[in-house]
Amino acid sequence: MSLIPTKSSFRFALHATFCVLVLGLTTAGSLPAAELSTAFPKEKPPLELTPRLGRPFGDNAVFQQKMPVPIWGWTLPGTDVEVTFDKQKHVTKAAADGRFEVKLDAMPADKLKSVNDAPTGRTLTVITRAGGKQEKKECSNILIGEVWLCSGQSNMSVRFSHKQGTKESQVNADFPALRFLETEWTVSTPKTVGRCYSIAFVFGRKLQSELLVPIGLMNAAVAGTGIEGWQYIAPGEPPIKTKYQNFIPKIEPLVGHAMRGALWYQGEANVKNGKDYLPKLKRLIDGWRGVWNQGDYPFYFVQLAAQGQSPTDQPAGGDGRAAIRNAQFEALSIPNTGMAVAIDIGEKKEHPFNKYDVGLRLAYWALHNDYGKKEVVPSGPLYKNHKIEGSTIRVKFNYAGNGLMLANKDRFQPPVPTPDAAIPWLSIQAKDGKWHWAVGKIEGSDLIVSSKAVAEPIAVRYGYTQFPVGCNLYNKTGLPASPFSTSGY
Repeated sequence: MSLIPTKSSFRFALHATFCVLVLGLTTAGSLPAAELSTAFPKEKPPLELTPRLGRPFGDNAVFQQKMPVPIWGWTLPGTDVEVTFDKQKHVTKAAADGRFEVKLDAMPADKLKSVNDAPTGRTLTVITRAGGKQEKKECSNILIGEVWLCSGQSNMSVRFSHKQGTKESQVNADFPALRFLETEWTVSTPKTVGRCYSIAFVFGRKLQSELLVPIGLMNAAVAGTGIEGWQYIAPGEPPIKTKYQNFIPKIEPLVGHAMRGALWYQGEANVKNGKDYLPKLKRLIDGWRGVWNQGDYPFYFVQLAAQGQSPTDQPAGGDGRAAIRNAQFEALSIPNTGMAVAIDIGEKKEHPFNKYDVGLRLAYWALHNDYGKKEVVPSGPLYKNHKIEGSTIRVKFNYAGNGLMLANKDRFQPPVPTPDAAIPWLSIQAKDGKWHWAVGKIEGSDLIVSSKAVAEPIAVRYGYTQFPVGCNLYNKTGLPASPFSTSGY
């Protein structure tokens, strides 16, 4: 059974279950009233002639550039609806359940002279007419730019704070064209930026500084939540029972809003079953892409940071977060995904201070893949393959760039090269299945691994444990290598 629905009923388990229909959007400016009776989202406020718009539409909103932009809302059934924006005008009629939807034609982005530029916004006007009466709803100061969804659990939902290592001062956070959405769109100012997610803010600031266009961040994360509650459920499958029941308001009202892609930082709640994480993440990605009806849009996620402590007498590793990091690495096989490695910024506590590097590393993927910045290296070294050479194993990497290096990173400072350092948390497996601590030597973009205790090696692991403190393998761009296991879990 396909995970991508097309005009078929489906259910989302956003810690509850509901049935909806994925719309096959046409090229017309509005959707047929017959289809709107089952349209998604299923949110439905009390009906009256005065139009009520979906959550993505309000003062200070950001619309996605270069894509048709659906505009939806509710009024009395059968009401004539007129939607105008800039020089566009679209008309439709509300369906039997009161829902209406039109699509604005694709528009170019508003151009900024600097990140502090305040371009003139535009007004979205919705007029409803019925029985000789007329009502109007206006949303002002709307910009056209890039829109991203930012979701996950607590490490994503941590709010902006200089103490969290964002390297930005709230005093200087006056960015009129950087906006974020939770219950309403908010412009980034020194007084409001503290409500934005730290990682999302850094990501958005980096994109804006490179692209000089408005950035909209749709924040939708909740602490302590497992991936199961965010998954798409195929028709006929039973609902997933989860601890939390408050998720429909986070995602459901946003579905259909034109956007570039999604960011995801989650997994802490699924560590105990890390080996099962890959199919769950794939289902989530496939389900979200299917319901948004935008194809394989970019989906960039964070590999879990180091946390807690690790035993030093178990070279086989595999404890704690090792398995789920491996699953996240394997998720890179899903088309149009990217992974921000965070192994070098972990701390004993659950929420590392350094959100700055995480936001930047997510932005590097977007800049490289989605915005034509091919000179931007999107990732640190990612295991590619290996070759056994006598008593050694040669490991090759993707994104090794101009070569590997050893370095030490202190919080949010750039890594400092330490060419004479040893590589910790490197182990090698002998033919008899036993694991031994190993040494590594860099040869350009390759890593040569060996151990005096192993004459016939068969596998290598690096950082494959809960908290591999001191992981120091980087590319020369300064991005860390992901932990890896050549033998899988």
